[in-house]
Parts: sequence; structure tokens; C-alpha cells
Amino acid sequence: MPKKLILLFLLSSFFATAQTKSNSKLETYTSRKELYNIKYNPEHWIKNAESENWDAEFHDKYSLVSAYFIEYDYYISDKKLKSTIEEEYKEFGKIKNLKIYKKKVSNIEVNYFECELDYNDYLYKYQGFFYNGKGGSIQMQFGAQAEAIEQNQNLIDELNNGISVIN
Repeated sequence: MPKKLILLFLLSSFFATAQTKSNSKLETYTSRKELYNIKYNPEHWIKNAESENWDAEFHDKYSLVSAYFIEYDYYISDKKLKSTIEEEYKEFGKIKNLKIYKKKVSNIEVNYFECELDYNDYLYKYQGFFYNGKGGSIQMQFGAQAEAIEQNQNLIDELNNGISVIN
């Protein structure tokens, strides 16, 4: 019996240490207004050093999926969501199959969207969300060729779930 207790203690210590090490690998991006944090695993997501049009840009380690975050100084109403999304993509072509729905992302109720875009004979898929919070709206968006989105949905969910409101 004492051997089993020692073994159980050693195993629980091992798992506790493994959890601590995996949590310590996370890095944090803080939004420019210091209202939101995005915790991400640098083994899965690489934050680009600079971005011209977005507050933060990330890509997966294979550069197949891109993620973009921006904090607006105004609110985007539910009525303007569709036109805002269409405007973002208009220089690349007409989006199709646009779906907008309410979804919980990291305990925040957001307006989640999914759409497709045929660009240079490749099918791209985009998804992301808008959230009206303190200080204006935020947007998180993911984009890639259709196959990459489907194969990497778990990474997208991981980064989505890393966002939190700073109290």
C-alpha cells in the first residue's frame, strides 16, 4: 500500500509540474488601449513584429493561417456588421456564404462570422468576430485557403479562447 501511495504522489507531482510548464509557455499580447489580453502559445502562433493595418497580426508556425486583431475607437452596430465585413474584402473580390451569429468566445458573447472568397482561383475562408466592449469595438479575424482553415480549426479556437477582458 505505501508503494502505491508513493507512486500516486510521484505521478500527481509529475502532472502538476507538466501543467505548470505548459502554462508558462504562454505569451501575452495586451491591446493598445490595455482593455484586452490575448494569451497565445508561441509554439503554435507567431506574433508578427509589425503590422500596418492591424493592431496585432499572428500566423501559425507553417504560415498557413493568419490572424488579425484590431481595436476600433468606435462601435460597430449589429446592423452594420454585414456591410463592414463586405467592405473589408471588396478589394479582393466578392465574399459569399457570409454567416453571422452570436457565439461565446472565452466567456464573451460576440458576433461571429464565417465567409468565403474566391481570389485568384483559390478558395479562401475567413472567420472571426466583432465585440462591442469598453472603449469601442474589437475584431479578431482568421483567414487562409479553405483546406488550411478546416485542418487548423483547433488552433483558431485556441487563439480565440486566449482573449480576455482586462478588469
